[in-house]
Amino acid sequence: MSVHGEYNRSLEALLISVRRLRDETLGGEWADALEAARSGRHADLSTAATACLDALESMDAASELSSPTGASSEVDSLREPYQRLMAHCRSILGVSGPTHDC
Repeated sequence: MSVHGEYNRSLEALLISVRRLRDETLGGEWADALEAARSGRHADLSTAATACLDALESMDAASELSSPTGASSEVDSLREPYQRLMAHCRSILGVSGPTHDC
């Protein structure tokens, strides 16, 4: 699968999980941010990945998704797709830490 295809597949997997949250306000905010990070909405994949990292970092600040166990059991279903997409975005951008400079 292409890098674009894998990015889109990983993003969609997280979006599906986010839309299943009972907290519709938080889920809605996260879904909107992830939708804005779709590769088709940006000039290139790096720009989309940067937007996605911003959304993922915001999600992590609210729910500790980057840790093995987070603050809320409701978001546990997001942990695996979140971490997979985070790793993919970092790989696209060539960053390894929790923040980015792009």
